[in-house]
Amino acid sequence: MQEHTFEVLARFPLHPLIALFLLVVVYCLPLIIAAIRNHENAVAIAVLNIVAGWTFVGWVVALTWSCLANKGVSSGSNQ
Repeated sequence: MQEHTFEVLARFPLHPLIALFLLVVVYCLPLIIAAIRNHENAVAIAVLNIVAGWTFVGWVVALTWSCLANKGVSSGSNQ
């Protein structure tokens, strides 16, 4: 006996606005990580995420790129 999608969703009620917020946060995760890490390519990662993130492959590439080390950011205080 198959259950309908609405019957399954009725068991796990989640306000639609909360669900939408969570989806947006997950979609923008590469952008958020790049901004928090002060990534030197944060703008390019954001563009890739917004333009090609919906393809999932673009999202994975943006996420991977945002997690890669910053080569241009120095850890020393040579200013």
